[in-house]
Amino acid sequence: MNGIITAIRFVTYTLGGLAIRKGWNWLNTDVDPIPFTKEFDEEYAQTKAKYIRLTKKKEEYEAYRKSRRTIS
Repeated sequence: MNGIITAIRFVTYTLGGLAIRKGWNWLNTDVDPIPFTKEFDEEYAQTKAKYIRLTKKKEEYEAYRKSRRTIS
């Protein structure tokens, strides 16, 4: 009987530890970096480049739609 309780306790603690670790990692990765740090500058540069790329792509698409409307 003692062996069954020990096995159940082991499984419970193992699963609990995994759940807590995954939850903690999820909370830590979701936090924005502190401003004026290296990580913040890298993320800001990536976001700014993405914004510029998407804005350019949108302008090209709108110009394409406008030219397609005049042809029809």
